[in-house]
Amino acid sequence: KIGFLATVSEFSKNDIARSYNINKDKIDVVYNGSAEIYKPLSLSEKQKIKKDYTESQNFFIFIGSLSPRKNVERLFKAFDIFKKNTDSDFKLVIVGEAMHKTSGIFNTFSGLNYKKDIIFTGKLEQSELHKLLASAFALAFVPYFEGFGIPIIEAMNCDVPVICSNVTSMPEVAGNAALLVNPFSVNDIAKAMQKIIYKPKLRADLIENAKIQRQKFSWEKTAEKLWQTMEMAMNNL
Repeated sequence: KIGFLATVSEFSKNDIARSYNINKDKIDVVYNGSAEIYKPLSLSEKQKIKKDYTESQNFFIFIGSLSPRKNVERLFKAFDIFKKNTDSDFKLVIVGEAMHKTSGIFNTFSGLNYKKDIIFTGKLEQSELHKLLASAFALAFVPYFEGFGIPIIEAMNCDVPVICSNVTSMPEVAGNAALLVNPFSVNDIAKAMQKIIYKPKLRADLIENAKIQRQKFSWEKTAEKLWQTMEMAMNNL
């Protein structure tokens, strides 16, 4: 017998209901939040981080485990196309641990023309991750499956524009504050990278839109909503 379930997005709610034949009325959506440490940095702080990590060059950042569903192989290929088309000094910073079945990722990496411009940091402590994310030109986050996608919110809170996938939960989380791309199209991802560097008004608009969208998500709101779900479950025992 199911009392009440809580999950992190409307997408996940529908997925659970369909996969396990559960009435949607028994599933509450309780969004994730973002740690308070994620906020904008000063220009001087950004310059120091870029000097430390990217030889003072602008960069895209990806945050997540290096597992197949994170779609890092296509991100690499898109970055290669972006570099060829723009002849820019941009870097791509990859933050995350290698997981199982990552041989394809590193095989793809070895065949890139611009692999010298891709930087792997491994997993970082939260304080360092915050500084690196807040110094990025944009987040490039293109998994083909996410139940929520916390890096999207973390980037918004740092005033960093977002490129993310147009599938599963990500459009729900991003709203109108991200460039949405087809994660299965390398060219679509590459074009979004080009847009965000060549259209400063678009980039500025995404940052402004994010200041509104991010207000929907906080761990305080998560706790309040989860408590309401628990109370509902207890009242229906």
